[in-house]
Amino acid sequence: MKSILKTTLMFVLALVLMIAIGFAGLTFYGWEKVWERVSGPSDLGPVTFLTLQKTPKPNQALVCPTGFCVSAKIDLESPTYALSAQELKQRFINALGNEQQIERVDDAQDELKLRYVQRSKLMKFPDTVRIEFIPIDAERSTLAIYSQSQIGHSDMGVNLERVKRWLKYLQVFERHSA
Repeated sequence: MKSILKTTLMFVLALVLMIAIGFAGLTFYGWEKVWERVSGPSDLGPVTFLTLQKTPKPNQALVCPTGFCVSAKIDLESPTYALSAQELKQRFINALGNEQQIERVDDAQDELKLRYVQRSKLMKFPDTVRIEFIPIDAERSTLAIYSQSQIGHSDMGVNLERVKRWLKYLQVFERHSA
C-alpha cells in the first residue's frame, strides 16, 4: 500500500513540476507567440458596423447607437457626446492612456475608425476592439465599439466590462438628448 501511495505521490509531483516548467517556458517564449501559432494573428481585422453579425459565442460586446448596427443585437446603447467626431476620437485616444496591455493595430487610413488589441494580464489572451466615431452634426457625435475575444468560448464578461469602462472614461463629455 505504501508503495502505491509513494508512486502516486511521485507521479503527482512530477506532473506539477512538468506543468510549472512548461508554464515558465511558455512565459519565457512569449504567450503572444503561442496564441498566434495556435489561433492565428491576434488582430481579427476591421468590421463594418452596419452589417456586423456577432458570433454565437458570448465572448464579445457590442455598443452602438440606436439603428446603427442593424444586423446585430447590441449589448449597450451608446450615448451622444457634446463633441465633434474628431474631438471625441482624440479624447478617446487620450483616455486609453490608462489602459494596460494595449496596442493600436489599425492602419490610420480612416480618420473616424480605430482598432486595438488588448491582452489579458497573465495569459496574454488577445481581444480585438474596433471603434467607429459617428458624427451627428458639427458639435455632437456618438460611437460604436465591438470588443471580441479571439480565443475561447466565454470571456467571463471581460469584453462587456471593457466597453463599459471605456465609455466611463468619456462620461464627462456625454450630453443626454431630451
